[in-house]
Amino acid sequence: MAPRIPVDGLCGVVANDDLRPAAMLDISTTGLRLERPFDPRTASRVVQLEIELPGVDEVVWARGEVTFAFLSPMGGTTPDGQPRFWCRAGLRLADVCQRERRMLSDYVFESLRTRCRVTPVA
Repeated sequence: MAPRIPVDGLCGVVANDDLRPAAMLDISTTGLRLERPFDPRTASRVVQLEIELPGVDEVVWARGEVTFAFLSPMGGTTPDGQPRFWCRAGLRLADVCQRERRMLSDYVFESLRTRCRVTPVA
């Protein structure tokens, strides 16, 4: 529904009053894809996100609604003996203030414009 750009950045995920870091894989004006170790104690369909846009000295706060999640075995077990999983999830961004939504949109479209710019051949 919206153009996505690959990113190499971090995102804080707050669920059940617990802040955990996650790696951002891509982002658009309407959502993002992230990955992190899966923790069933903090798993939630709705989370608070603290999005750090690479190269921008500001943070976007948003509510994220999980649209899909894939779990992959990591090997080993948790301290309570359960298997460990890696989670890759897609989240739809909701409840973003207008200023931060605009900043996110500018970031995505400027990144796209910069990546699509063709350098003339000498």
